[in-house]
Amino acid sequence: MILNEFIKETSRNQMISILLKHYKVGNVRVKLKSMKGHAHFNVDKGTLELSTRYKTIKTSQVKEFMITILHEINHAMDAKMFGWKKFKEKYEMEMNLQVTNGKDPYEDNKYEIQAEKFGQSMWKFWKSKFKQDGLM
Repeated sequence: MILNEFIKETSRNQMISILLKHYKVGNVRVKLKSMKGHAHFNVDKGTLELSTRYKTIKTSQVKEFMITILHEINHAMDAKMFGWKKFKEKYEMEMNLQVTNGKDPYEDNKYEIQAEKFGQSMWKFWKSKFKQDGLM
């Protein structure tokens, strides 16, 4: 195993910290949690929950990891903009609307679509920046 094939835990944490500060959601707490995916934004607690399964990130997982983190940060930005209670209400109303219309409450949710587009559009920029800064 070559050391350069992984992003170390300290670099991962530093990248997340930079992203949270850049998008002005630096008050979001980061918490390790056992889960399948890379991350989840818990709107009730105002925490970005990171999977304990990804203490180090394989270079082959960088794209997925970056998109996921940016996606969850977009949810944190929405929660900050609307207020966490209002955002939760809006998000749940959107989920109920999708169910009522026979659609998938997650995949067809406008907040999920927006967050995914945000992650997809920004990950290359941040990957390049972090590489330039020696974090990757």
